[in-house]
Amino acid sequence: MSTPKRILLIDHEPRLTAMVSSALLASGQYVIQQESYSQEALGAALHFQPDLILVDAEPERLEIDEVARQIHAERALENVPVLCLTSLSANGQIGTVGFLGGYTFLANPFYLEDMVNCIGEILKKKRSARF
Repeated sequence: MSTPKRILLIDHEPRLTAMVSSALLASGQYVIQQESYSQEALGAALHFQPDLILVDAEPERLEIDEVARQIHAERALENVPVLCLTSLSANGQIGTVGFLGGYTFLANPFYLEDMVNCIGEILKKKRSARF
């Protein structure tokens, strides 16, 4: 049995946070820590040492760049992938995955199963890149 991966979930929306956390926990592959404020992301990441950081980005307050820059400036966190959940969707398609400002994003609305699979793929790529 493999060790569960650690995911730091940064989201100000309690309903979305609960749904995302439930889906990830139900997979049995992850341990989740939640943080409601992006200003607290660096401290939470340093304390929790996540394998992946999942950030909900509001289009009008696109702060992913700043959060990711602060996190990746820390040697202990420099290789931690950041996945952005955002309502910036291409043509309104469900589950659109792409890159935004150099970071992987998953456009909302999305299927929870697709999000879990996306996270699994990102972590698999991270693991194979180390070997």
